[in-house]
Amino acid sequence: MFSENSLYAPLSEMAIASIPQLFQGPGSLNKLPEWLKNRGFSSVIICTGGKSFDSSACRDELLNNLRIQGIDYSRYRVSGEPSPELIDSITKSAAQGSADCVVGIGGGSVIDAAKAVSTMIPVTRREGPAGSSSVQDFLEGVGTRKSGAERLGLVAVPTTSGTGSEATKNAVISRVGENGFKKSLRHDNYVPDLAILDANLLLSCPRDLTVASGLDAVTQLLESYVSTLSNPFTDALASDGLIRAGKSFYTVCNDGQNIHARSEMAYAAYLSGITLANANLGVIHGAAGVLGGIRHIPHGTVCGILLAEATKAITGKLEHEFGEDNPAFLKYSQAGYLLNFDKKYKNVKYGVTLLLDTLFRWQEVFEVPRLRIFGFTEEELLMLAGKTGFRKTPVYLAADEIGEIFTARQ
Repeated sequence: MFSENSLYAPLSEMAIASIPQLFQGPGSLNKLPEWLKNRGFSSVIICTGGKSFDSSACRDELLNNLRIQGIDYSRYRVSGEPSPELIDSITKSAAQGSADCVVGIGGGSVIDAAKAVSTMIPVTRREGPAGSSSVQDFLEGVGTRKSGAERLGLVAVPTTSGTGSEATKNAVISRVGENGFKKSLRHDNYVPDLAILDANLLLSCPRDLTVASGLDAVTQLLESYVSTLSNPFTDALASDGLIRAGKSFYTVCNDGQNIHARSEMAYAAYLSGITLANANLGVIHGAAGVLGGIRHIPHGTVCGILLAEATKAITGKLEHEFGEDNPAFLKYSQAGYLLNFDKKYKNVKYGVTLLLDTLFRWQEVFEVPRLRIFGFTEEELLMLAGKTGFRKTPVYLAADEIGEIFTARQ
């Protein structure tokens, strides 16, 4: 459909990060206890959300199977996006025990918390009770210490389909407020040992969270697909993810009990984690970090709010400055066909129109909120636009152009 020039990096420049072992399919959580035992783990920390795990019929079966396998466990709840204080509190408590593995069962925030706890427990045990290390000391752009490679065993079991954290090497830690931040604890060794995509755990995910997390996954697939660091490996996975998301997203938002669609969307989100880890993301995620540090606004919600408008601005500038035959515009066009699993190729411009029509339609149909709902003023948004990085977006956006995106969604 498109020329080979739509791929940015030649094969000689690829460097692919590790990916976790994967169990995928309804009921796959049942494989966890045996997996833990076979790898010599005897005591696990289970991080869960406030309700998702408890509302699942899988909870009692998992805990019983852990007991059968002779595996001790302790449990910690993570509510909202993890703060340094929460991670430090869990770490201080859990480090006193003999846990050798951390299992995160929940949304992206829970999995991020599990990653951080798995890395901070060895630090706490090594430094002893007198040590005063906080996870904040190791956060990019905030702390002064470099993240170490050591961690406990790590398993990620998502109960939403969005962040792709089950396949990435970073954990996002947040502090919300005037001097707030959303920063990463990052190391190549922080990719989980195992990811489990069990659609049974997704059936209780509410519609609003399904919408927000799904738009996050689509944003990650699209931004990594057009990223200036994309390569043939990430292109192949992002393409597959866009097709699966296009076929399943609308269904899971309107029929949350459709287990096939839930499985498809879970796999698309998993692919988005792999592609973002290898190709990075763009201005939408740059904005999500800035806006999410100022207000209590879910990450996926920010992505959903900005996705259509930002894509419109980027493709418009690409076409104006470089024409329809530039590689990035071609990829946006192809994304439009992929997301709509449309095999009837017409032309490049039509593909971009198809993409924008889809994203704006989703924005309306799923009643994606505006930024004002979270208290943002136009003046504040224009100020925050100047603090937003555009990461690996394929065309430069100045602060005033980012501001126009923000105010269009204010």
